[in-house]
Amino acid sequence: MRSEATFQGRLAAFAEVRGWAEAFGTAVGADRGAVLRLVLVLEELFTNTVTHGYAGRDEGPIWVTLASRDGSIEVTYEDAGPAFDPFAPRPSVPTDLQGSTGEVGGLGLALVQGLAVRPRYARVDGRNQITLAVPSEDPPAPAAPR
Repeated sequence: MRSEATFQGRLAAFAEVRGWAEAFGTAVGADRGAVLRLVLVLEELFTNTVTHGYAGRDEGPIWVTLASRDGSIEVTYEDAGPAFDPFAPRPSVPTDLQGSTGEVGGLGLALVQGLAVRPRYARVDGRNQITLAVPSEDPPAPAAPR
């Protein structure tokens, strides 16, 4: 199964993204934890696009494609903001501007990388294109120590 949608790049539009992603996850039989991970990944990407990529200058489009493949939900996320590879190493910033990580880009990008697998970035036809996958099932719990 595959679904594509275009959303307006404004924070209030995320409610529509959430509903669409939850419906897709349910339709493909993903468990609740996987759907929540999918929504968190999309929320982080969407929020970053609106607040940093479009930076309140406009409400540019955000294109999202979801596809059910090989036990995961594959996400292709695109925006027309300035080129930005969220998976590239981040430069250090002056001490007075540092967050908890001391790097540009913070916990949100680490969250995306922790919840998804196979993250890739490309600049295609003037768009940032992020492709990643969210496993459709919760990982098994670690075995209890003996």
